[in-house]
Amino acid sequence: MLLEKAKEYAQDCIIGKEITTFEVKKQCKWFLEDLEKQNNDYYPYYFDTKQIGIIEGILKLLNFATGLHIVGKSLYEGLENFQAFFIANIFGWRYKTDAKKYRYREVDLFIPRKNTKTFLAALIIIILMLTEDEYSEFYSICLDRDLAGEVKKAISQILNASPLVSEYFNIPKTLSGRMECTLTHSFYQPRTSEANRNNSIKPSAFIADEYGAMKDNANVEAMRSGQLSVKNPLMFKLTTAYAEDKSIMLDELEYLKKIYKETEKDDRLFALVYYATEDHLWDDIGIMMANPLRIEENYEEIKRAREKALAKPSERTEFLTKNMNYFMPSNSGEEFISIDKLRLCKNTRGVFNWNGKDVYIGIDLAMTNDNTAVSMVTMEDDMIYAKSWAFIPADRIEEKNRRERTDYRRFIEEGNCFACGDEIVSYAFIENFIMNLEKNYGVHIIQIGYDRYNCISTANKLDVAGYETVEIKQHSSVLHMPTKWLQEHILQRKFSYDGDKLYEINFQNARCTYDTNMNRYINKKKSNGKVDMVMSTIDALYLLQQEVLNEENNFVCQSF
Repeated sequence: MLLEKAKEYAQDCIIGKEITTFEVKKQCKWFLEDLEKQNNDYYPYYFDTKQIGIIEGILKLLNFATGLHIVGKSLYEGLENFQAFFIANIFGWRYKTDAKKYRYREVDLFIPRKNTKTFLAALIIIILMLTEDEYSEFYSICLDRDLAGEVKKAISQILNASPLVSEYFNIPKTLSGRMECTLTHSFYQPRTSEANRNNSIKPSAFIADEYGAMKDNANVEAMRSGQLSVKNPLMFKLTTAYAEDKSIMLDELEYLKKIYKETEKDDRLFALVYYATEDHLWDDIGIMMANPLRIEENYEEIKRAREKALAKPSERTEFLTKNMNYFMPSNSGEEFISIDKLRLCKNTRGVFNWNGKDVYIGIDLAMTNDNTAVSMVTMEDDMIYAKSWAFIPADRIEEKNRRERTDYRRFIEEGNCFACGDEIVSYAFIENFIMNLEKNYGVHIIQIGYDRYNCISTANKLDVAGYETVEIKQHSSVLHMPTKWLQEHILQRKFSYDGDKLYEINFQNARCTYDTNMNRYINKKKSNGKVDMVMSTIDALYLLQQEVLNEENNFVCQSF
């Protein structure tokens, strides 16, 4: 039943019978593809129908305690298709080499209120307590005691409505009390988000409830650190949207966006992301996209809330965040360019031959312990051709992989990223790399543009070596024109790059802001990750643009 419902939901989403988000459609597509892949020897996972059968047996014994039209029904009978899809993916996918090891280690559920988020959290805990190893520990963490008790309350309600199962559980009367399963000697306990208190526990699984309300990952990392000795660790991040600039969920959503756009790969993370897109925030399509629980009474209530929000501006934030699941950060930058638009420019006219070309070089030298980038650009027949390289400290690869959730080792193997130096990046390596570009690519370097910050010494060495270097002030009035020029050429498909994935990630991270004179520029602080390859490209384009303007108009644009 679970597998059949999961398949039906996936197919309905893909063909448009279910109105949903791009992210959910992509997850459904991968699910159906993976069911086919499991028959191949190279594929490491399989869908365990035997284990799913055990889960179905548990669902037959559990009853709904609340909910319109379903009170008293078994969960097996009343589970919605999207709920079945969620449960089936979590518990069905296993390693071929170890049937007890789950494929997915991290699970994200981004969903509005009144769509059974807390119910699903409760169900997950019950299933885990009945099926995981003896003496396992399970927790939920939330910002405050009242919220932390919601999952516990939902678990108690389901068990109290299910006498055939509740006899195997000790259910405390207090919301913060420890709940025990007498069959497995496992326990569940809700906790508040206090990192210093969560360091000494060993969770087999934990739920970060209302993850979007958290402003840092300290408590999540404390729980995760306790899983190092756990054979089969699981982490769930469940949340609705918040009108909060500093929510850590914003970073999580950016990471998920990269996965769904396939600039990153993480086949141990499963996510369902429900929300209304900006063009559907105030219509019925948006309601359907954001709210997968197909209950007419819920939709009527949401529509009434929408009418109030339209009439009363003070209620709009609450409606958009809690009903349409739309994050409303008040001070975030706007997307520089869509990754889909950029990809249309990948090797537009085939692999570019750099030999004999006049080129401009841009350097973005960051702090010695951070990413650095060098970019090379030229123009031919009104087309801009660009190539970029990243440089990172060799001894910080694993740290950066973990912190930035980016596979730098893969990019190093592909040849567009270099590990140099130890704890700090080697400027000498970068300087030597630049001085060898003419020999290695057969190009003629016209000028080298640099940001004065961290680059004075390198610029002096390049000057001594005979290159013409130009300081490019990192001011919005200076960067506006090349930034706008780059965007225009991408949109007109007059820009070409070699398809480097790390380059794409940098573009995907880039966010723009405006100064008081409406000059647009890439804002590193507002961007969602590293953008050094984009910044070095813009520095190179500044020089190229001056040359083009000089040729066309016989005048010089000066920086100040």
